Amino acid sequence: MRFGYVVLRFTSPFHVGRWSLFDSFDYIPSDVVYSALYSLSVATGLKMPERVSSAYPVDPVEQAVERKLGVPVPATWKIEAFKGGVSGKYVKRARFMPLACLKEGRVKVVNNDFLCELPSGGEIPLNGWPPGGIGTRVVVQRNRLSRHTLNADPYRVAAFMPRVPYVVYFQGGDARLFELLGALGVGGERTVGLGKFEVMERGEVELPDGGSKAMLIGVGRPVNFRNAVGEWAVRSWRCTNGVLGPLSVLLDGGVVEGDFEFEDVERTDAPCSKRLSPLWVWLS
Repeated sequence: MRFGYVVLRFTSPFHVGRWSLFDSFDYIPSDVVYSALYSLSVATGLKMPERVSSAYPVDPVEQAVERKLGVPVPATWKIEAFKGGVSGKYVKRARFMPLACLKEGRVKVVNNDFLCELPSGGEIPLNGWPPGGIGTRVVVQRNRLSRHTLNADPYRVAAFMPRVPYVVYFQGGDARLFELLGALGVGGERTVGLGKFEVMERGEVELPDGGSKAMLIGVGRPVNFRNAVGEWAVRSWRCTNGVLGPLSVLLDGGVVEGDFEFEDVERTDAPCSKRLSPLWVWLS
């Protein structure tokens, strides 16, 4: 199975809020990427990708494609590491890993180190990959016109400034949408220049065609599954015509088994919908 990918270099911080203006994710969930691409697809007529992933960090030091592109650490790997004796706080820090680990790696535990062992050679620590961190949290100050006094009313927005590139995987569609999206910005508060990026690289990667378990590389709402392992969260989204949710969703790295499907959700009384059917891959 082949997927396309784009490597993005952010030129400004992005704001993707969990609950409000005062917090922000340090990565961009797939549902946010979907919404941004959909709006551009409608405006330009360019074909929308069938499925997209979240935006994950890239190791800027590595040259080999599969060793630099990031993916989430599978939830089943975290359970295996925890059973092997790795402290819970170190397991929690293992959020991302190279694509090569997903394709051919296996879990290795040495003392309190949670490692990915590659048969082609080498061990990659997963407690805080990529090395050196992925960026810093920043505060952006803005002004708005007060409705009561007509004076400038200052407020602050939490944002995240990546110091490494990010990668988004996608299936089908026109990759030129990502270049247009970079000029407009992704996430919230785009009117002040947040979320802008440049497309550094485009390509394709080969992933397993089948397996008994599948891992989400995005935020999804699975249904009809036999078993699901991973971190669940309750999310809601604000649309122009109201609020959608709260709903339970399975986060990046969640592993599902059985005859599963993914459910998109929408309001019946207003034009408000959310794509919760992300890109997913078979575990080898």
